[in-house]
Order: sequence, then structure tokens, then C-alpha cells
Amino acid sequence: MEFITEALKALPEELVQEAYRRFRGQDPAHDWQHNLRVMAMCERIGREEGADMTVLRLAALLHDIGRAEERQTGECHAEISARVTGVLLRERGMGDDLISRVQAAILAHRFRKDCPPMSLEEKILFDADKLDSIGAIGVARAFAYSGVIGQPIQSDHPEQHTPAKEYTWKLQRIKERLFTKTAQYIAVERHQFMAQFFEQWELEVQGIR
Repeated sequence: MEFITEALKALPEELVQEAYRRFRGQDPAHDWQHNLRVMAMCERIGREEGADMTVLRLAALLHDIGRAEERQTGECHAEISARVTGVLLRERGMGDDLISRVQAAILAHRFRKDCPPMSLEEKILFDADKLDSIGAIGVARAFAYSGVIGQPIQSDHPEQHTPAKEYTWKLQRIKERLFTKTAQYIAVERHQFMAQFFEQWELEVQGIR
């Protein structure tokens, strides 16, 4: 099944285009393609877990639309995205209950102790977003983002951040932070691939392989 095709077909086309417009100029780790992957994963997990797909699809579509403004102001992009989502959905005649549930999912999609995901839809969006940070895609995103912010791909300096340190400090722990059984199942293979990659990376850095 083409999960992203199904998700996009179920959403208002004009709203999809508005969301797409807000991703122009984003870095390759957080661009429209990242958004589409999260939407596809939400579609897959949501169907298997029995989620409210209207809430989930809207939240997935709009969860990162505040990133451009975050770069300009420093405000959390989840808070910006939730706020703008309220405006966009009200302009399209959607009800307050639906809007508040979509906003709650968007607010909870980041690693934040003060706003953990509670509802099923919040947990699925969180899981889908985090799954895009591991596996082959996760490795590629880690190196791409390092390039965007001018970090080296390898360094002996203990305080210099690198993709390998991102894996050690954060990415290898993601598998244990997921909420839904479907996401946990998907994460197993992705985690294994990622772990093998960085094991090989370290051996190559040392000249062993």
C-alpha cells in the first residue's frame, strides 16, 4: 500500500499545498520529504493501532510547519506549528474539538518532559517522527544536518559534535522511547542497521577495516 498516497488523498488539497509552501528552504533533514515520510508512517501505524485518522493525518501534515519561523525567532517549532495550525484549520471551518486534538499531537511530538504524548494519536505522531531519525534514513539525516550546520563528519576533539556522537548520545536510545507496538516492531530492524553502520564507521575510522 502506498501509505503517503492514501494520506494525501484523504486531506484537503489546498491545505496540503499550504503546508508544502511552508517547507520551502528547509534543510534536507527537516524538509518536505521528511514530512511525507512521517505522514506515511503515521498512516501505517495509525491504521494498525486503530487511531482517529482525521486527527492523525492533520497533525502529521502540519507538525513541522513552524520550523522556518523557529529559525528566525528561536521559539519552539512545535509551539509555532500548533498555533499556526489553529489558524489554518479554523479558516477552513473545522471544529474546536478537532483542532485542539490536532494541536495537542503537534505539541507532544518532540522529546519534552513537560509535554509527553498522552492520546493514541499523540503517541503515533511522536513515534513516526522518531522512526525517521533511525535506520538508513536516520543515518543520512544525521550526516546531512551536520553538513548544514558546518560540523565535521569526524573529529578527535572531545567537545566537537559529530554524527557518531549524535548516535551515541541520542539515536541509539530512540528505540526504547517509542510508545506503540507497531513502531517498536518497525524500530528493531532500523536500529540494527544503524548500530551496524556506526560499528563499521568506527572500525573504518581506526583503519581496522
